[in-house]
Amino acid sequence: MPVEITLPVFVRVGTTEACWGTVNATATDGKLDEAVLRRELADFLRSAADCLQTPAAADDREVPDAAP
Repeated sequence: MPVEITLPVFVRVGTTEACWGTVNATATDGKLDEAVLRRELADFLRSAADCLQTPAAADDREVPDAAP
């Protein structure tokens, strides 16, 4: 029976650490396919890199009381 596993992704720079999101993987018969997990993690990190490279495109929310 397949089981969905959610793994948190934490990133640490110096002493600052934050959870950037999660990666989901499916384990079948108690086994997790490492190649699939690596692909999912690579996709997640590519998306995170895109957000870092072009933050305006990734985050267009208005922040109340933000400095001009």
